[in-house]
Order: sequence, then structure tokens, then C-alpha cells
Amino acid sequence: MAGLFAFSLAGLGFLFLGALESLSISTAPALLPSPLLLRLRFISALLLSSLSLVSSLVSSLSSAESTADPLGPSLPLSSLTAAAPFLLYSLAGLLSLPSSSLLVNPFPSSLLDLVLLFSFGQEFLLFHFRRKDLDGVENRYFDLLLVPILVCAISTLLAIARPRSPAPCIARAAGLALHGTWLIQMGFSFFTNLIAHGCSVHERSATNYTIKCKTHEDYHRGRAIATLQFNCHLAFLILVGAAAYGVLAGRTGGSAGYRPLSKELQMTDASPSNFTLDSDEEEEIEAAETKGTKQHQDVVLPVVEIESSNGSH
Repeated sequence: MAGLFAFSLAGLGFLFLGALESLSISTAPALLPSPLLLRLRFISALLLSSLSLVSSLVSSLSSAESTADPLGPSLPLSSLTAAAPFLLYSLAGLLSLPSSSLLVNPFPSSLLDLVLLFSFGQEFLLFHFRRKDLDGVENRYFDLLLVPILVCAISTLLAIARPRSPAPCIARAAGLALHGTWLIQMGFSFFTNLIAHGCSVHERSATNYTIKCKTHEDYHRGRAIATLQFNCHLAFLILVGAAAYGVLAGRTGGSAGYRPLSKELQMTDASPSNFTLDSDEEEEIEAAETKGTKQHQDVVLPVVEIESSNGSH
């Protein structure tokens, strides 16, 4: 149950960070000031990284007492390389707030994003090289966890290049949300009855565990179930994002798209009340009649002159 609690707590933390990231690009800043959102974001990142550091140290010390697993004390310490940059990012962000009482020059947002990019890079490398047991089904779950981490890293890199664009923030919010939901799924898939049929957890210590399956078919079925679960999480995230976009679009109203027509009419000094579809046709008919009358006059006049000349003779 300790592993389930750790994964669930970390997942809820990433979900909260994703919610704060999405609030900063929606209409919510009208309700919450931007400094308050930034403070909540940095405090949440500080608490999450601090809990990760404390959990790693406690797990390493508790595993050191057991002589049955020599690899147990070193495994939790590997997560320190990913938690420490996040702690540095949150502390630097708190010191950069305008309301900070410390006499410290605020760090630019590009520098904070660069530290955050380094943090996501460290986390990506941590889970990418975590293959201690090649026959464990948990490797598939950790491989799929690399997808939201990579999305967060790429979106942070784009935020450095385009700081005023909302697209990187939207992508990072989606990546953080998927990161959180997948961590919760991993906790339930590893340490509850929701584990794949034919597979079980073999724990050498609190931090050194492997999910092994009885047969080769069970192993492939467990990996396929992990992929299916990830696709369900991704589809759920897309549905929630589409629903949120629909709510925000409904609040802003749909009449803004018709405003350019009235502006164009004002630019041409044309009144919308006098604009009809028959106006162009009437002008064409009048022009054709005028042209026809002129041509008729050009043909008749020479005949009149000839008749007048014959009468004179």
C-alpha cells in the first residue's frame, strides 16, 4: 500500500500542476490574480519535489537495514537527480515573485523555463534507463510514462522560443495532466487487484520490485493491457480538453465572427440597409439599355442624312 500511496500522491500533484497551468491560459485569471497563480504553482512544485526527496531518503535508509537486497538502498537515490532540479525551479520561481521580501533580483522567465526543461530532461533519462529487470511488465508502464514527459519538455522548449504564445502552455498543461493520471494508473496496476491476469508483484524490498508473469502469453497480454490503458487515458484527456474548450467558447460568444462584415461595409461607405442582391443586376440592365439606345442612334442618323440629301435634288 505504500507504493500505491506514493504513486497516487505524485499523480495528484502533477494533476494539480496541470490544472494551474491551464488556469493561467484561460479566463480564470480574471477571478484569480496572476501572481497568486504563480505562487500556487511554485509552492505546489516545491511541495511535490520536497516530498519526493524525503520519500527517496527515507526509502533508502529503510532499505539499507535489510541485507537481503543489496540493490534496494541505491534505487531510491536515483530519483534525487530528477527531484533536485524541480526543487531548484520552485525556489527560484518563488524568489522571482514581485511580492518576495528577499532582496534578490527576479530571474527572467526564460531562465526559469530553462531550469524546468533541464528538470524534465533529467526525469526522462531517469525512467528511460530504469530497466533493471528486462522481463518485468512494469517496463512497459515506464516506457509509456516517457510520452507525457517528452511532451512537457518539448512544450517548455517552445515556451522559451515563443514566450507570448499560449500553445506551449496548453501542451504543457496536457502533458502534466497525462503525467498525473498515468502515475495513478501505475499505482493501481502495480499494487492492487487491477494487475494483469497471470502476473504478480515480486518485492525484494519496498523500492525494488518486479511484475512477473507466469507464461509468455501473459507477459504479452500484460504489455498490451498497459498500452490499452494508456490509450484510454489519452482519449479521456482529449474529451476533457474538448469539453473545456466548448465551455470557454460558449462564454465568449459566437457573434465575434460576423463583425468584419460590418467593418468592410463601413470602409466602403455603403449602408447595410441599402445593400440588396438586385442592385447589381439593375445597374447591368440600365447600362445595357443605354448602350443599345446609343448604337441605335448611330445607325439611324446616317439614313436620315441620305434621305434629306435625296429630297434636295
